[in-house]
Amino acid sequence: MKKIIYYTLIFCVCSYCTPRKQISSPKDSNIKSIIENEKLNILYRGIKNHLTIYVPKSDSIKVNGPGVHKESENKYSIIPGIGSSMEITITGFIKDKAITEKREFRIVNINNPFASINNKIEKITLSKEELANSKIEYFIPQFIMELGKVAKFRYQINEEEPMVNYGDKFNKAAKEKIFNLKSGDYMTIDELSYGLELQNIDLKKVTELKVYIK
Repeated sequence: MKKIIYYTLIFCVCSYCTPRKQISSPKDSNIKSIIENEKLNILYRGIKNHLTIYVPKSDSIKVNGPGVHKESENKYSIIPGIGSSMEITITGFIKDKAITEKREFRIVNINNPFASINNKIEKITLSKEELANSKIEYFIPQFIMELGKVAKFRYQINEEEPMVNYGDKFNKAAKEKIFNLKSGDYMTIDELSYGLELQNIDLKKVTELKVYIK
């Protein structure tokens, strides 16, 4: 009898301590929608934010909200408008039963981007070799989203005429100019450009990067 009580207690304790995956929050259902969003609960204003949304065990789902657009199966995009937050409604249909849930997102403005090398901005010092082999990128503080590759940028050596470089790395002609620089010379990099799905944001208006030669 003691052994039975002992094993019963162990079973109860183990059952209580076993981790459980919580998929429920709606009061009328034990099913909760799942949203895959690398930016957590953040949406960036002015650009197309991509989300993967699905409801476990559902036959189909419907997502409603301002600026919400269905791209493909379970793939949605949202372009937030005014305000500091927005709410979307997710309806999952399971065996002809509708389960509705609301999710709220925080809307964040995108600050003006910086031209950067390894996320270093404004004024930096590099050797000629480091500069010639560097990659030019956008950098936006607190921006989690991938911005992709820079298609072209403008560079100016000292007070010379500005030149345009296509791609995110220096071409052969630009590298030759860099290797002819002397200590104390500088290069200004600005007017970055590439095709990102944007609305109301001009990424050409970047804060310039000034690189001084060691």
